[in-house]
Amino acid sequence: MAMGDTYRGINHRAVKLRNRATVFRIVRDVGPIARVDLARQTGLNAATVTNIVDELLAAHLVEETGQGKSRVGRRPIFLEVNPTARLTLGLDLARDSITGAIVDLAGRVVERFAEPAGPWLDGGVVLSTVEEMVGRLLAVLPASDRRALLGIGIGAPGRVSFSSGRYLAPPAYGAWDGLALRQEVAARFGLPTFFDNNGNTSTLAELWFGAGQGIANFALITVGTGVGGGLVVDGDLYRGAHDLAGELGHMSVNLAGPRCACGNYGCLEMYVAVPRILAAVRAALTTGEPSLLRAEGHAAGALTLDDVISAAGAGDALAGRILADVSRHLAAALVNLLHAFDPELILIGRDLARAGSLLLAPVRQEVQQRAMAMLREHFRLEVAALPDAPVIGAATLAVREFFQAPLPDRRKIVA
Repeated sequence: MAMGDTYRGINHRAVKLRNRATVFRIVRDVGPIARVDLARQTGLNAATVTNIVDELLAAHLVEETGQGKSRVGRRPIFLEVNPTARLTLGLDLARDSITGAIVDLAGRVVERFAEPAGPWLDGGVVLSTVEEMVGRLLAVLPASDRRALLGIGIGAPGRVSFSSGRYLAPPAYGAWDGLALRQEVAARFGLPTFFDNNGNTSTLAELWFGAGQGIANFALITVGTGVGGGLVVDGDLYRGAHDLAGELGHMSVNLAGPRCACGNYGCLEMYVAVPRILAAVRAALTTGEPSLLRAEGHAAGALTLDDVISAAGAGDALAGRILADVSRHLAAALVNLLHAFDPELILIGRDLARAGSLLLAPVRQEVQQRAMAMLREHFRLEVAALPDAPVIGAATLAVREFFQAPLPDRRKIVA
């Protein structure tokens, strides 16, 4: 909140909108819930709750889903959010692909498309690719569903300014620097558009619909072609003073390590990103070390992370040693997170999450040896729950905004 907003009063209309949003969010978070319990949780009187619920029912945003038990009087009628009342479009721009999805208010993917993309040579390429994917998603929606669209959410790798809607590109995406992607897409399609780092979008998905539900303070580390993540503080996504919080891949885990493209030395990404894992395996294979991976002919470019995970699970010494090294560096980063942030939960997402217990068990053991006792005894390390978290989270950018102000409906309709 800006200093000038600190002393701003709240008029009657603003109070009404806030109460409506509060009731709507509680129905989502707690439902099924009865009107009497809504009044109890919000502190609003029964008449106010009844009026708000009637408005939400008339707009089909909530629905009556059953009756509870009562010792006296009428049985209470339960309320839940109608998940199909609104839809959003989510897009995830990964380093070598684009995924688009239509997502409902429950975070369920209604339609999904994924295709290779890039190289991301300039802003024109990314803008045209995004427009093509949005057009493809719109094409499968009947006119009635288009009218239910809340907006478009986009997640992208690297540094993104959520507040300005502009890309603050890393060196690998220098031609995108300053690209006003949010404004360009909003102008093209006439829908509210939101733009954020895809580590943040993945974290938002886990907070709303995945393993982070109900957790006030947690972190997500996403490990794929690159390493990113996001932080949740006091129940909401934390972006920092400049929208750059969550660059977890650029924590230094070795001060004497190689220089990263970000300018730092020994960044976590240099040790645990999938291309680094595969490069380490290939380098070991060239020395003649025996391995199941050699026997299966994986020394060439066809080697995948799943091959390495499978070999490690079968007891292969080379693959096991590489994953152990990944685990040590990842644990060093987790200890930094624990000491700086004190989260209740740390999630591992994207590609490396597929290693499951092969990764989590040694990481937990390393953290137990390094972290302060109080911290190591009270945190959990788990695999993220949502395989489609980046694109679901992108769509959730628009859903989140809607739950702040569900009515009146200020959407611009796509023709």
